[in-house]
Amino acid sequence: MEVPSKADWEETWKHLDGPYAFRHFFGKTLPEALKLFQHCALVYQEDLVYMPEKPFNYYVRAYVHYLASERSRGDADAANCFLGLVEIRLRDHPEWLDPSWGQIEPVLRKIAEKQVNFFDAEPSIYGDFSTKITSLLNKRAKAQDSSGGNSGQHG
Repeated sequence: MEVPSKADWEETWKHLDGPYAFRHFFGKTLPEALKLFQHCALVYQEDLVYMPEKPFNYYVRAYVHYLASERSRGDADAANCFLGLVEIRLRDHPEWLDPSWGQIEPVLRKIAEKQVNFFDAEPSIYGDFSTKITSLLNKRAKAQDSSGGNSGQHG
C-alpha cells in the first residue's frame, strides 16, 4: 500500500477538520505517522475520523502498530479513543474497515484483555473495554451479514 496521493485526499475538504488531518498526515510514510502517534496519540487519532477512505486505511495501520507496541503502555486515552474510532467507522462506513480488519481486531482484543494491566485504563473512568469491544465486534458481524459477507473478513 502506497502513501496516499493528493487525489486520495479529495474528500478531506468536505469536513471542517479535514484540512488538519491533511496537514498532519499528507505525504507521511507509516514510520513517520507512527512517530506522531508515539508523540501524542490523543491529538492525532482524531485526524483519522476526518480522512477519506484510502488515507484512513493507510494511516490507521500506524495507530494500530502504536497500540500493539510497548510504547502505548499506560496510554489509556489512546486505547479508549481507538474504540471510539472503530465505533464511528462501523456507524458511518463499515466497509472502510475491511482492508484493515485483520490488524484492527487483534488490537481490540489486546485492549480488552489488558485494559488495566497495560493501558492503565480504570473501568471506573473509561468503562469496561471488554463490554465495549464485544459490542463493536457484534456491530462488525451485523455489518458483514448485511453486506452479504463478501466484504473480506480478515480476522
